[in-house]
Amino acid sequence: MNKNDENELDRLTTFLSEIHKKTELTANQKKALKKAALALSISFIYGHRKEIEELYQNRNKKPTAEQKQHLQSMGIKTDKNK
Repeated sequence: MNKNDENELDRLTTFLSEIHKKTELTANQKKALKKAALALSISFIYGHRKEIEELYQNRNKKPTAEQKQHLQSMGIKTDKNK
C-alpha cells in the first residue's frame, strides 16, 4: 500500500469512526459498520483500491447482459421485480 492509499484509507476510516460515534445506531448497525471498516481496510491492504474506486464510479450503471448472466448463474436475481 502506498502513501496515497494510506491517506485515503485513513480519511475513509475516520469518517466511519465519526459516524459510529455521532450516530445513534443499533447493535447490529454498529457491527455492520465495524465489518465495513474492516473489509475496507483489508481491501486497501491487499491492493484493491483501484477496483473499489472503479466499482464506486460505476455503481449506478446497469449490468451488461454478460454480467447479468454471470449473476444469474450464481443464483442472484437481476430483475427487481422477480
